[in-house]
Amino acid sequence: MGGFQAEQLKRLEFGLQRDGIIDPNKSEVDLTSGLSYTGTAITPSTNGARNQWQTAGFFGRVNYNFMERYLFEMNMRYDGTSRFRTDKMWKLFPSFSVGWNIAREAFFKPLESTVNTLKLRASYGSLGNQNTDQWYQTYQTISYSPFAGDWLINGARPNVTVAPGLISTLLTWETVQSYNIGLDFGALNNRLTGSLDWYVRNTKNMVGNAPELPSILGTSVPKTNNTDLRTTGWEIQVNWRDMLKNGFSYGVTLNLSDARTKITRYPNNPTKSIDNYIEGRYINEIWGYETVGIAKSQEEMDAHLATADQSGLGNNWGAGDIMYRDISNDKKISGGARTLDDHGDLKVIGNSTPRYLFGIDLNAAWKGFDFRAFFQGVLKRDSWVGSSWNGNEYMFGATNSGTWWSAGITGVQDYYRDANSWSVQNGYQTENTNAFLPRPTWSDKNVQAQDRYLINAAYMRLKNLQLGYSLPKSIVSRWGVTNLRFYVSAENLWTICDMPEQFDPETIGYDTNGIKNNGYPLSKTWSFGLNLTF
Repeated sequence: MGGFQAEQLKRLEFGLQRDGIIDPNKSEVDLTSGLSYTGTAITPSTNGARNQWQTAGFFGRVNYNFMERYLFEMNMRYDGTSRFRTDKMWKLFPSFSVGWNIAREAFFKPLESTVNTLKLRASYGSLGNQNTDQWYQTYQTISYSPFAGDWLINGARPNVTVAPGLISTLLTWETVQSYNIGLDFGALNNRLTGSLDWYVRNTKNMVGNAPELPSILGTSVPKTNNTDLRTTGWEIQVNWRDMLKNGFSYGVTLNLSDARTKITRYPNNPTKSIDNYIEGRYINEIWGYETVGIAKSQEEMDAHLATADQSGLGNNWGAGDIMYRDISNDKKISGGARTLDDHGDLKVIGNSTPRYLFGIDLNAAWKGFDFRAFFQGVLKRDSWVGSSWNGNEYMFGATNSGTWWSAGITGVQDYYRDANSWSVQNGYQTENTNAFLPRPTWSDKNVQAQDRYLINAAYMRLKNLQLGYSLPKSIVSRWGVTNLRFYVSAENLWTICDMPEQFDPETIGYDTNGIKNNGYPLSKTWSFGLNLTF
């Protein structure tokens, strides 16, 4: 099989703005006065833009199958894009796969009644990614703004143009290379089936900033292909399906998978800052302090400060504040230079990568009744949501800029209060010196990343539960109906997790648009209906 494909996107934009709408119900340019709210004339503004990009690709595939024993497939793609320079715009992306169906070999015949399928397979594949932040980052562009200068010349603001930034003409395709080894099996008349896979995925030449240059350069560094990462993982799936003599059929499907990603090349972090990618380390590491506890009195805090100076994190330490552990044994609490070689009292306290994802699918049917339950979850995941940029109001009920912005959340009410607290002195609350959370403050000294408030985001959830009944075909066929089924279905009915109640394990953190999902409540949905087939 062979083919060719091409894609083209053209964009044409024009804009016109004139102030002073006369009739709010008729927002047309002609029905404007050109005046501001104060009666000052405003020059109408116009804008326009046009851009386009194209891709083209040749592809082909060859399959070979010999007696269902030896299987081979080869794919080739030769893709080009207009986003890169001529000598970098085309790239070949090959893929190969081989399989050996051992169960079809002659020497396997004594076992074929028990083991129906046994196939080994291996594959290699590569794909390209041409998406970049800007369509044409290998070309210098000059911006032009009319009447935008800050100084008047002859009574008018001058036109302004800006020198273009640096570019790299070597920018080219990002490549994803995948290696996979697998085993498929089936036994007992294929009542028991399953597959095992182990894979390595190398993402090469990811686009990022070039290594930092001295600030005397006067402009930002260009985008280059400078980052590689490697993901290793495995997946297991096992299925059992059977039907008893009385017509009762049932099935169980179990799957379990795991994957971790490590940075294998990243030259843009010469200091090995722990706030950036570090070559040779796994992504999503969480660095934080060890928590000794919450000081229940000023005396306890003073005794702690005598051996561990915490002034680098804040001041006015007292009862209800966090006591951090001096890991470096230098009698002060500090994050050092926040580098791999100098991280002070910080250490890796967790990793936010979901590990050991699993699913359990149960189904059964008998005499028109059918049942299905689907469970899913994650066996290992850490989450830190205490920083000001990641929603500490959901964890602590406070932010750096306001003491109690989220006081209405019941999950943040277990905070430290003693006889000196304002709410206790005024009779609004009682003392709570054995609290889980520290006292509220106007700083972030108590909400530093720390192991005491690291969330265990592992969970198991009954994602879907469904029960149905189909009327006998002998009845519905009289009405010209093939199938009539009534059902009730429930979503997110039950969850096991060890998280504070204001968090949901599936949505904790940010979504793909960078929006916080930490405190959004989970919806449980019940639905009733019928399926009708003619």
